[in-house]
Amino acid sequence: MEQLNSSEGFQVDSLFLDWVSQLIKVVVRDAKGRTVAFTFAGPTALALMRALNKADLSAKSLHRRVLERLVTDGRLADGTFAGLPD
Repeated sequence: MEQLNSSEGFQVDSLFLDWVSQLIKVVVRDAKGRTVAFTFAGPTALALMRALNKADLSAKSLHRRVLERLVTDGRLADGTFAGLPD
């Protein structure tokens, strides 16, 4: 799987949360228009959905939280995120 370079800037294209199947799917796009999909499943997905459900999104946006988690998990290269969430 290709790893996107964070210096190119990211945005979350889509975020799918399936509580019943305990599945999260995230599609991220870089400044060059390349997209990569990431998934979380099972207990990890359920724990993340519960945390997002309780999060104060006025303090930190949903997009930023998603991107930071992908960096923490080593799925995206560490660096500065570009752009603002819609």
